[in-house]
Amino acid sequence: MKIIEATNISKKYKSNSFYSLKDINFAIEEGDIVGLIGKNGAGKSTLLKLMAKAQKPTTGTIKFKGKDISKSSNILDKFGIMIEPIFYPHLTVYENLMFFLEIHKKEQYVDNIKSILELVDLWHAKDRKPMDFSFGMKQRVSLALSLITEPDFMILDEPFVGLDPIGVKKLIGILQQWSTTKHTSMIISSHQLNELEDLCNRYIFIESGKLKTQFDDKKNFLVIQLDLQDSQSQRIANSVASKYKLELRGQLLELPIAIEKDQLNEILEQLSSQKLVEKIYTTKDELESYFTEE
Repeated sequence: MKIIEATNISKKYKSNSFYSLKDINFAIEEGDIVGLIGKNGAGKSTLLKLMAKAQKPTTGTIKFKGKDISKSSNILDKFGIMIEPIFYPHLTVYENLMFFLEIHKKEQYVDNIKSILELVDLWHAKDRKPMDFSFGMKQRVSLALSLITEPDFMILDEPFVGLDPIGVKKLIGILQQWSTTKHTSMIISSHQLNELEDLCNRYIFIESGKLKTQFDDKKNFLVIQLDLQDSQSQRIANSVASKYKLELRGQLLELPIAIEKDQLNEILEQLSSQKLVEKIYTTKDELESYFTEE
């Protein structure tokens, strides 16, 4: 089931002569954890703000469970949003959560406060005011606010920034636990690829305001980039893929890292004897390449 569907989304600010986003199309299925990747200025934060209704698209629609978010009142009722740490610094952590529930008329979730604060490791600090917290603790206050109403969909923009390795590990654990137990879908924008790899099953890559590609995460895979310049080389690649039950995506042949040694040598021998092997890398290298390619 599609929980989010973006169709021909474009955004042009009045002060700019160019589009910050142009004709973006994608869907997020129920249960997906999608990594939104791209270089600085690519348009990632703009896209998240459009999804959070903080801004309006110039053209296009974003639907949540089939309903256009721009035409439906209270459509974000089941969203959890963590675009930047937002709370009232003069209120305690507990009072922040209570106030959040009161102004959104969601007092039925009051009983969640203790369990959520325990989940983000802030129950011991419930009576403290977050203005004196470290950045990591402020992040966790914001995370608690985004989780308290048991959202169906979460938007997280650079949630790992400013966290030490222990804080990052805790946040990943929290999001993994929430996804597993609550079946919450998420889109997470981050430059920290190692953290995204631990969480995401899909990626959307934006470059200069355009959606360059989107792909499923395939952990523990080798990728052989092939030089397929004619029909004969294409036939050889298809034959190898079919014989060893491998996936051939254009010029990319994917092999599980755990492939048996004999099979790996046979595959490489058949391809290299025809000088078809251009490059070999892992799927992690492929993900990192989106930040290094010029």
